[in-house]
Amino acid sequence: MNMAVKNIDGGKALVYHKEYPLEVHFTRESWNGRMKACRAIGASLAEHEISAWEQEHIKLLSEIAPAEFDILHYGAIAELKMIK
Repeated sequence: MNMAVKNIDGGKALVYHKEYPLEVHFTRESWNGRMKACRAIGASLAEHEISAWEQEHIKLLSEIAPAEFDILHYGAIAELKMIK
């Protein structure tokens, strides 16, 4: 999507912006790691709580998820230009 130049942040202009869907490949183990790195888990739980969560999550994934799978994400690019 092309956009007209728009001042977005005191001297920076958004010249071009595009969003697009993309499939990101995961294994059960890599998805567990991705979720563990989430601020709701790794950054907000105590170490013993993280360990308990991780064991439960790995067990759940072994029951409901295939060994490998794709998760839909969205990517975005933006071209900015300095304006005077």
